[in-house]
Amino acid sequence: MGQVVAQSVKGTIISYSGAFIGFLTTFFILTAFLSPEEIGLTRVLLEAANLLSALAMLGMTSSIYRFFPYFKEEQTHSREKPPKHHGFFYYIMKVALCGGLLITLIYILLSHPIGLFFSKNSALFLDYYYSVIPLTFFLLFWLVFEVYAVQMMRLAVPKFIREVLLRLLLIAVYLVYAFRWVDLRTMIFLFIGVYGLCMFVSFLYLRKIAYTGFYHDKSFLTPAIKSSFVKYTALYVIASFGSTLASRMDLFMVSSLDTGGLYAAGVFSIAFFIASVIEIPSRSILSISTPRMSEAMKDNNIVEANRLYKQVSLYQLMIGGILFLIIWFNIHNIFAILPNGENYKGGVYVVFFLGLSKLVDVTFNYSHPIVSCSKYYHWNLYYTGIVTAISIILNIWFISRWGITGAAVATLITMLCGYGFQQLLLLRYLKIHPFSPALFKLLVVFLGLIGVNPLLPCIANPWLDLLLRSLILLTIAFSGLYFLRLTPEVFDILGGKLRHKKTVD
Repeated sequence: MGQVVAQSVKGTIISYSGAFIGFLTTFFILTAFLSPEEIGLTRVLLEAANLLSALAMLGMTSSIYRFFPYFKEEQTHSREKPPKHHGFFYYIMKVALCGGLLITLIYILLSHPIGLFFSKNSALFLDYYYSVIPLTFFLLFWLVFEVYAVQMMRLAVPKFIREVLLRLLLIAVYLVYAFRWVDLRTMIFLFIGVYGLCMFVSFLYLRKIAYTGFYHDKSFLTPAIKSSFVKYTALYVIASFGSTLASRMDLFMVSSLDTGGLYAAGVFSIAFFIASVIEIPSRSILSISTPRMSEAMKDNNIVEANRLYKQVSLYQLMIGGILFLIIWFNIHNIFAILPNGENYKGGVYVVFFLGLSKLVDVTFNYSHPIVSCSKYYHWNLYYTGIVTAISIILNIWFISRWGITGAAVATLITMLCGYGFQQLLLLRYLKIHPFSPALFKLLVVFLGLIGVNPLLPCIANPWLDLLLRSLILLTIAFSGLYFLRLTPEVFDILGGKLRHKKTVD
């Protein structure tokens, strides 16, 4: 248990360090030295490779977590001979390779229709169409090495490679291009090479902690294990296909349908990064609270599950809502501070609608572990199908009318419809929902705070204006939360600490 805690603490520190580096990279390096079209090109290439690599995994990310315990052998005392785990590494590498080759073949065969899809507004992407293939394999095997390292209870180094090393190497690539030491084509090849280098470093680390040979015990792979693996993986292949496609649909649609092409995709990407700040705290909250929900669902304790859902939704909406208001109160300051901010001001309302979609997500995303840990886990398939269909239809419809803002509106409506469907099922079959009097009071507080924004004075210096607006907002928000007692646990803890300090003094 001590190793798990130590790895978790290290992983958390690394994650926040990586987030800070990512913030500096996105907001002060990319926007300063790359044009919106060049940013859009790198994002479309990366997201295309992410999509293909996710499909090439054939749902194996979940399967590795589920089936490794069946193959696991106890660690020997000899560090020179790590256990072979009945050849589990060989099997997952084999599946990944087969998946990668299959997806690559499909990608090549679809080059003509995909080319027609992007040719009108994003022809530059087609110049690098086949560059997606090596990037796909780098991402695919990097993910395999990373997930397998986690099975060895090693989280810190894989996180460091992904969160810190990758970002530092990308900064170097962007700066090399900024100083005009290389042209755009070379920069793209270096960009792809960075992911290959991170994959290689990840493999070298894995070799130090685990067996990475191709030994495999055929006798251990019984028909029962094969059948269970195929059935489980098949379900997640279908589900992951829809969810992966839906999560990247907006960027691909923007680059294809918006007349701005890759330029519009670059503006959309920056707006997306700004809105994504809202969901950062949710990741930590979910990682802490999901095991408790799993335990409640295992014991069929619906009362406890309901209580947890209401509590987590309230806290996530509270934190996410405050972050959303800070961003929206300072949206003009953010684009004033942003290097070449004039190029990205078209994304103001993209931030607004994507921010609202993030609020919907953080309010309802705790429903996913409820569904996954219940006997209704197959709902995930229906949910994914609905979300994918709605996303495709709305993006086509709205982007052609409203451009990148239409893509953001489509994302918001998709979130509302998808979670609406899921909540109806949870309410009907499990009698679980996140709604409470405190949550509705919180919404009223946030609506009231929106009316404060026009009343605040404007300062010419955007940094000072941002600081003043944020301080006023936080003061009013926390005062309202305190007097309404919407989060009593937090304020009881703070109150206890303050009383303790006064007693000591």
